[in-house]
Amino acid sequence: MERKNAWLSYTEADEEKLESLAKEYRIFLDEAKTERECVEELVKEIGKKTGFRVEFCAADEEETQDCMNVYTNENGKLRLLTEKTYCKMKTEGKTLTEIVQAVKQSTDNFLKMGIPGKLKQLQCYEQVKGELFIRPLNMEKKKEELENSLYKQNGEIALTLYMKISDEDGKLTSCKVPLSYVEKWPVKKETVFEEAMKNTMSMMPPRVCEVLKLVQNPAYEGEDIYASDYIPEKDAVGNCMSTRSKTNGAVAIFYPGVARTFCHKLGAEGLYLAFTSVHEVMLHDEESVEPENLKTILEETIEEAIPEEDVLTRHIYHYDLKSDQIEMLAA
Repeated sequence: MERKNAWLSYTEADEEKLESLAKEYRIFLDEAKTERECVEELVKEIGKKTGFRVEFCAADEEETQDCMNVYTNENGKLRLLTEKTYCKMKTEGKTLTEIVQAVKQSTDNFLKMGIPGKLKQLQCYEQVKGELFIRPLNMEKKKEELENSLYKQNGEIALTLYMKISDEDGKLTSCKVPLSYVEKWPVKKETVFEEAMKNTMSMMPPRVCEVLKLVQNPAYEGEDIYASDYIPEKDAVGNCMSTRSKTNGAVAIFYPGVARTFCHKLGAEGLYLAFTSVHEVMLHDEESVEPENLKTILEETIEEAIPEEDVLTRHIYHYDLKSDQIEMLAA
């Protein structure tokens, strides 16, 4: 009995329809994978590619979320949140090979920068106290990560303890300090926080930028508020405060004495603060603007120009010179 080759009878249109069906089926099979199945496959492949021991860790008292731990040869550990990894495969279209390669690159960088050795130093406060600093985070977005961190809350902002890993070519690498280490240090948490804030001010001095100069010259570092000849702008546009590096610069307004010094320079009794991102905060004389109008402008700025990961808070804050306190205003 003669068996005819069906492929020879297919038109170009038929082949396109068949290819489309096959593509849909491949997508179906891919999307049918559960998060756990993806993670199990990743654990296996990452171990093969890196040569390191890789373990899946379910959420428990120590781990607030399911994660994968990649153990390096120097007793260091990379922690990868499985939900984020799964989302990269599902929503960003990342393949298993691409994610494994990205993890391999991360582990190579991890070892190159000497991170495992730095992390081991966390056991001794005296060894790391000069590397501690503070970063501002959004409380709600980082809620789970903050469960094992030292931070001070001010409204929606969490001033969080970090440790500097390296600072090469102006690129700062850092990590949050686990609360479990802090609790073993022979000093009070308040002391740790105060020293870290002093370090931050030294590492990233406060600067106030004149908006026009900043637009005209991206390399412009801003004005030193402690300079004897510095006089802030008094118009309704406000003054943009950041740090010399302009990275995570919104923390500058929380440095001891900074808000008070700026108020005196401006000749104001109080300030309204609009955190346009984690990198800066706009300062306004409380007599020059209405907080409701400022909030509207802030919301429009965030929607039009600020990436979601850089949003610190959508609330307006107020600094009172008399009490020397910064507080979030009610919505």
